[in-house]
Amino acid sequence: MSSGSRNFIARNKSILLLMAPIVVFLAAFFAWPVVLVLLNSFGGKNGVFGEYVEFFTNSTYVRIVVRTIVVAVSVTLLCLLIGYPYAYLMVRTRGTTLAVLTGVVLLSFFTSVMVRSFAWIVLLQRNGIIDRAVQWVGLDGLVLRGTTTGVTIAMVQVMLPFMIFPLYSAMAGIDTRLERASISLGASGWTTFRQVWLPLSMPGVIGGSVIVFVTSLGFYVIPGLVGSPSNQLLSHLIYSLINTVLNIPLASAASLIMLLLALLVVVPTMIRFDVAGGTSRFATDEGRGDRQSVWLWIWAALVIVLLLVPGLIVIPLSFPANRSFAFPPEGFSLQWYARFFQDRQWWGSFVTSVQVAVLVTITSTVLSVFAGLALRRSSARVRTIIRALVLTPRIVPGVIIAMALYGLFLQWQLNITVTGLVIAHTVMALPFAFIPIAATLEQFDARFEQASASLGASRLTTFRQIILPLISTGMMTGALFAFVISFDEVVVSLFVSGVGLRTLPVQMYRSVANDIDPTIAAASTMLLVLTALTVVASTIYTHRRGR
Repeated sequence: MSSGSRNFIARNKSILLLMAPIVVFLAAFFAWPVVLVLLNSFGGKNGVFGEYVEFFTNSTYVRIVVRTIVVAVSVTLLCLLIGYPYAYLMVRTRGTTLAVLTGVVLLSFFTSVMVRSFAWIVLLQRNGIIDRAVQWVGLDGLVLRGTTTGVTIAMVQVMLPFMIFPLYSAMAGIDTRLERASISLGASGWTTFRQVWLPLSMPGVIGGSVIVFVTSLGFYVIPGLVGSPSNQLLSHLIYSLINTVLNIPLASAASLIMLLLALLVVVPTMIRFDVAGGTSRFATDEGRGDRQSVWLWIWAALVIVLLLVPGLIVIPLSFPANRSFAFPPEGFSLQWYARFFQDRQWWGSFVTSVQVAVLVTITSTVLSVFAGLALRRSSARVRTIIRALVLTPRIVPGVIIAMALYGLFLQWQLNITVTGLVIAHTVMALPFAFIPIAATLEQFDARFEQASASLGASRLTTFRQIILPLISTGMMTGALFAFVISFDEVVVSLFVSGVGLRTLPVQMYRSVANDIDPTIAAASTMLLVLTALTVVASTIYTHRRGR
């Protein structure tokens, strides 16, 4: 080892020690499994590139790739067009109004994707709410379930919070005095928006668009439940190649194609923009609370309806007297709530989800705190490397991670085990836990730490009595994100769980796909109530800590 390397290690020993746990974890359970998947794509019976030749000479597979790209681009553009005015209004408000606008987005974000998927089935199916409403106005009806249009609409509703938060974060850092200066110099409102506001908000536009596009590429649940085999997307094709056709090399080739599509978008934007989705502080309060256009408020009201109503649809569906998803339900009964607690599959899957989510929360929070401490002690270049390392699972489509862990866990006999679920969910939850924890640690005033050390306190005592209490809000936020991401995880759980061990989202997915069972509506209603209480409690806690 050269003297330069020894000096580097000596200078950065504490950073390396803090990063060691998360580096080892991600190397073993993320990087290596993904590499194995990519290598499998070149190891088929048809030769090194045989699987790719088979894939691209199959017109059905090519159409699926094109359809996936079109849907991902459509969802991204629609989320941007819908979310930009809403985020702009959030920046312009304050107090209770801002809390309400933010709370709606948080509630939608934290609401289980299975709850919203079930709601969209009810809305879009034949004789569903939309179909009946169209018939009521005298038209022939409109059945969108099983269509690409229906899948796109449902995906937009689910992905909208992922666009709004980066947009708001970027807009919150814009100094509104620049806008006022532009207007004072004679520029029109449109010119000011086009030449001042839009360029300054572009990091949020790019960051949100990348997150939505990449997530949409690998979206599995809604295309599987709201769509149909005739318009399946690439994620479902990969799952079918593994579980139905049993063609692992071809599934690996399809996964690499999906990954390359994601990287073609992610890499150029990461070079120029920050897509981490971090938080920003207002550059100034000037302009907040000013009177806004009535059209902007109407638009915000429509967005609130889009975000909340699909989830609320499931509540009345949990009380029918008969086994039906018809809306409005016939009769009133609590039998489906009783069945949830009495049925071994439903209650057992709930217990498993809670158990796994708690373990994932602890693991993700601890790893994120270590990485955050390393981040605040690092140079600007090293910080970029640390962020890229921890956030990489966020920019890789979930179905690729699921397939990679499925292959690894088969070798290590971790499939259908609680340990396997905890590891898999931690990979998915880490980026979400890391962002608020790292942001809080970066804002921590180092003078408190220096004062403690000058008074003779050890590093452990300083961390326990000074740092830990001051970053508790960020830790609580990160822990909440990790718990929700784990509890709501479907795709990875479908791959690594089984009949003997299911999480609640997997049980809900199987129920919707295979049966008409209003128990899923009862489970969805309880999850909605739990989500609402969690959002309210966390908002109150954060507000009190900030006072």
